[in-house]
Amino acid sequence: MYRLVYTLAFMLLGVSSFAIETAFAHGVTANGITSKTVAVHFEYAGGDPMSYAEVLVFAPESKDGDAEFQNGRTDAKGNFAFVPNTSGTWNISATDMGHRAELDVTVTQDGAVQASSATSGASQPLRIILGISIILNLLCAALLLKQRKTHVKS
Repeated sequence: MYRLVYTLAFMLLGVSSFAIETAFAHGVTANGITSKTVAVHFEYAGGDPMSYAEVLVFAPESKDGDAEFQNGRTDAKGNFAFVPNTSGTWNISATDMGHRAELDVTVTQDGAVQASSATSGASQPLRIILGISIILNLLCAALLLKQRKTHVKS
């Protein structure tokens, strides 16, 4: 009888220690990174943030067709951050609903960061003027076609 109780106790102890060991094997940890982080902000011409836009980061040595160094999405406020592993000029692009913004970030050996816009978008007033111009040109083309049709009929 005691033999059966001892056997069951040892089996229970063995199974429970295996379960505890398995639980520890799948644990996770989180650590803060102390390094030179590059943080960028993307926004539309009107000032609204590019929320959750797709971001691609290309290393300085990248050529056309190379895989990106990192990819991800901006946060709700249009911000994105990454930790470069080498100095040089990094290319960062954000794409959202047909809109695209690019930024070149130069990282020096000592970790200093300098950013410059790789693409310059037209200002809002210029876009409005161009839109009005297109509408007026289409209106003039329609009037010319209408006038031409009336001359052909007579």
